[in-house]
Amino acid sequence: MNKQGSALIMGLFVVLVLSILTSTFLYKRVNQNFLSLRYADEIQALWAAEAGIHAVRNNNLLASAVSGSVGDASYSAVIDQIGTSDYYHVVATGTKGAVSRIVETVISTREVDATKFKYGVESTVSIDFKGSSIVYGENTTKPVPDKYRDPEYYHENSTFSFADLFCFSTDEIKSLSTIYNGSWPSGNISGVNWVIAPSNHFNGNVYGTGILIVEGDLRITGTIDFDGIIYVIGELDMAGTSLVSGAVLAESAATVDTLLTGTCDVEHNTTKIQNALDLIKYRSPQIVSWKEL
Repeated sequence: MNKQGSALIMGLFVVLVLSILTSTFLYKRVNQNFLSLRYADEIQALWAAEAGIHAVRNNNLLASAVSGSVGDASYSAVIDQIGTSDYYHVVATGTKGAVSRIVETVISTREVDATKFKYGVESTVSIDFKGSSIVYGENTTKPVPDKYRDPEYYHENSTFSFADLFCFSTDEIKSLSTIYNGSWPSGNISGVNWVIAPSNHFNGNVYGTGILIVEGDLRITGTIDFDGIIYVIGELDMAGTSLVSGAVLAESAATVDTLLTGTCDVEHNTTKIQNALDLIKYRSPQIVSWKEL
């Protein structure tokens, strides 16, 4: 009887130990699963916060707040300009289930500056004025023909840089532009336009505002009435009627002079230049600092 009782007690003890071990194992397993799920939620919440920062950049800093979702996670971001500077403070919150993560960044716009465009007409080669072409300064009296040679209003054999002037590379500007590949724009245009010239002869009519970039040699025999920036990556011959308020630049690798031979009226106007640059200023803003709160 004593042996049977001892065996029973021993058996119960073994069962108790196994139960404890099983319970401990199950507890650890459940806890690990919970931690794994929470970790996955934390990662998704961080990705959602990053998506909020990305949404702010895609929206070109045009709103004071943005919100949205990425899969099962959601985000919200608040944007505040730092004083009157080109810097913006952005706080983005990503949420997945009961988990939230907060990211704080400082984002800056491109430091575009109209004063870098110092002349009404600027060229990397010599400028040859003919016809009734004139170039004059903002808020000045339109000059008589002998005044257009005043270097205050034009500059030849210059060494300017596209990237320095626009604070964007050519590829970046091109990606932001309306592209005319093998054709010329016509009629009224606005915004940022990039023309891949089919030939060096343009005899149409273009009116508008903004930034007009021509990739290739350009000879104008038609009419251009434009407020903003005209930038030619190639040879330039303005033989038609050109009325420009802003700036005209020719970046030519050739030794052929930039020609202003028609009825060319160019006013160097920094206000119109800045209006044009504002079209790209808020595009693709850059992250200056990043931290998680």
